[in-house]
Amino acid sequence: MPAQWRVPAQRRAYAQRRAYAQTVDIVEFLSARIAEDEAVARKLLDDRTTSESGKWYERRLLLECEAKRRLIGIVEAARQTALATLVSDPFGDETEWIPQALEWTTLSLNALAVPYSDHPDFNRDWLWSP
Repeated sequence: MPAQWRVPAQRRAYAQRRAYAQTVDIVEFLSARIAEDEAVARKLLDDRTTSESGKWYERRLLLECEAKRRLIGIVEAARQTALATLVSDPFGDETEWIPQALEWTTLSLNALAVPYSDHPDFNRDWLWSP
């Protein structure tokens, strides 16, 4: 292979991360980030040097993680219902709600991803809003 075609390992790894970021589903992305937030919060709660106000914040973060998981579940269920309805009866009289449902579910998930916009796997398309 000619030298100019060789890609350094670091650049290959970056390209692989970018390819992953472009194909990862937003629900998978959010679930992974929430799990990371929880792990950090639990670690700090177990740290004896964490102040009481810090522990209050970490307990609050754990509750926010649970709330985000519940919200993602609700939104994802609505999204899957809309898609299943569209597939099962694409020309039915009861399908006019589907485009709006898909739009609000997409926008809701995108909004939940905004705090993680500095993550290397974040897809910039998730910043879109009407």
